[in-house]
Amino acid sequence: MVRARLSLFCAVVLLAASCDHKSAAVTSPTPSPPSTDVDPLKDAAAMSGRLVGAAVQSAFLGDPRYTHVFDRHFNYVTAEYEMKWATTGRSPDVEDFGAGDAIAGYAESRGMRIKGHALIWHGSVPSWVNALSASELRSAFENHIRSTAAHYRGRVLAWDVVNEAVADDGSGLRDTVFRQKLGDQYIANAFRLAREADPQALLFYNDYGGEGLTAKSDRIYDLVRDLVAQGVPIDGVGLQMHVSAANPPPDAGIAANMRRLADLGLRVNISEMDVRVRDVPGTLQARLDVQRSVYRSIVAVCVAEPRCDAVTFWGVSDAHSWIYTQYGPDNPLLFDEQYLAKPAFYGVMDAFRRR
Repeated sequence: MVRARLSLFCAVVLLAASCDHKSAAVTSPTPSPPSTDVDPLKDAAAMSGRLVGAAVQSAFLGDPRYTHVFDRHFNYVTAEYEMKWATTGRSPDVEDFGAGDAIAGYAESRGMRIKGHALIWHGSVPSWVNALSASELRSAFENHIRSTAAHYRGRVLAWDVVNEAVADDGSGLRDTVFRQKLGDQYIANAFRLAREADPQALLFYNDYGGEGLTAKSDRIYDLVRDLVAQGVPIDGVGLQMHVSAANPPPDAGIAANMRRLADLGLRVNISEMDVRVRDVPGTLQARLDVQRSVYRSIVAVCVAEPRCDAVTFWGVSDAHSWIYTQYGPDNPLLFDEQYLAKPAFYGVMDAFRRR
């Protein structure tokens, strides 16, 4: 089944390309003109056989600058909030898929592929869920996964089924409401329910802080290895890649981590990438040049790994980023607040072109 889905995925990527597939010559790095109409990033990604995506919010789809950049450069869409349980299940008896449907419809009208995000995440559950008994939570958990995955059946290419279940120190699983009341097996059960509801969707485990070789990445590896050994229907792992340009994970560690996951027969995605620069010393231009280098080197690791088949950035431009509320002012994405391509954009372009 994994091989079959890989063949299907590769076909999707090739169909998404509007350019010829040819080897890029070794040349000097791409220049950085201040323009919104630079070469489409998705064409360069397709040359390497990969999808390139962005997290979007439905509230911004009416902004022509936002949609111009989004439409021109990306072909893979993740709803930042709109498909999470806290959004769709605000009361026990009513489901609201309106915001998620707006993003899905927008993507489909432009021939983009969709990644559903995220069926089970302790950080985004309706307030009423926490008061449920174990048996009530089990019923709500099962109904939510079945209903949401079935609602988008045939529309999404993939789902982040379980998000951020491993403790930051790598000591084990987080002590979430799901683990407390449903036991450790809630993760395997979530994947089984998702596959039952949408047999064609690729199913991912998604997490941060385990991009390279760390205690947390070891625990993530152990988790997904055990799921594979148990015959649980998991297709891949999303490495979020929220990193600081002042201290990025070593490329060699990222490559080794991707390879050991691939050796389990799993796909790997860079699933939520952004690169903070506020802790990098020097002028803004110096910080952006360092950011360019970090983006280029990490995306190049994905391009060099055959099982890494998609890169998603966690936002369209610096005008809208979760980084501001979590860390403070920064410049984390590929386009600035005026939607102009930054040096980071050209670093990613060079990585996809293998320059």
